[in-house]
Amino acid sequence: MHLLFPNKKLNLKYKVEETIEVGIQLKGVEVKSVVKAEANIDEAFAIIDRNDEMYLLNMYIAPFKQDSKIDKIVPTRKRKLLLHKSECIKIGHKVKKFHLTLIPAKVYILHDKVKIEIALAKHKNVHDKREDIKKRDSERIGKNNSSL
Repeated sequence: MHLLFPNKKLNLKYKVEETIEVGIQLKGVEVKSVVKAEANIDEAFAIIDRNDEMYLLNMYIAPFKQDSKIDKIVPTRKRKLLLHKSECIKIGHKVKKFHLTLIPAKVYILHDKVKIEIALAKHKNVHDKREDIKKRDSERIGKNNSSL
């Protein structure tokens, strides 16, 4: 597995309940941009439509500079995620039952294919975010004291 880029805001804004590995349907020049890590998933999210298909929205993929095609691809277009319909139905039930959000956690290459790890996550409230910051600061202080 070759990690291309993680979602830096995931653990700050969300509490991850479960993760799922899915493929993504990309066009040729988009793959080149993703491999060069010229993409961003910090504002992206996934949805499940009426046909029980999962799509990724707001994932920014920079246009490939050496592309000579006249019709450029929209950088934030809707991209289909590749998984079985039965898996998509199960995920849809979990999302509705537990009020979860589908957030991309990281993008990586596995066996020459671009994969995305989708996290089923709950949105943190302000109190939870403050507790995480306090815990992180106390761990940082503890490490600094032990190294002296």
